[in-house]
Amino acid sequence: MALRPEDIAEMDFSRSFRGYSEGEVREFLEELASHWQELLEEREKLVQENRELKKKLAEREEYVKRIDAQIEEWKKQIDVERELAKKEAVMIVEEAQMRAYRIVEEALGKKKEVEAGYSDLLEKYRLFQIRFRSMLQTFMESIEWKNTELETGEVDKSRGEPKEGGEIARFSLKEFKDEGRLRKS
Repeated sequence: MALRPEDIAEMDFSRSFRGYSEGEVREFLEELASHWQELLEEREKLVQENRELKKKLAEREEYVKRIDAQIEEWKKQIDVERELAKKEAVMIVEEAQMRAYRIVEEALGKKKEVEAGYSDLLEKYRLFQIRFRSMLQTFMESIEWKNTELETGEVDKSRGEPKEGGEIARFSLKEFKDEGRLRKS
């Protein structure tokens, strides 16, 4: 049986010969009813507070569950992105290796071209040296030949030129070519 403060305050007891003082019992019951009223109010506040706290706790638990689910989702997403990043890194490294290989191949090709060009230039230089020596030799022979003609020819001393009909001739490359002394290159 749940007692209300009103029940306590209105409580009547039967009278007996040797009973308690009615005033004291009445005063005690009123005090007890008042105290009981305070306890019931406090209990009601505590029950209400307990309901609110349970509600907040349930909300927090739901929030924590959502956060845990979100964290799990993020972990899965991070794992996926980590795998994608690894694959991308491998692809980047492979692509860089392929580029490096192409660059090395191009460099080797250019090196071969330069070496071939160098060989060609070296061969042309050797041919130039041979032709130049030959031409110089022909020129030197021609100078010796002209010197012998100069020594035998007569010179007009007033003008410093050979006399008409003399055998001294001026040197020209055209005459060398005509005489077959200059090698054609």
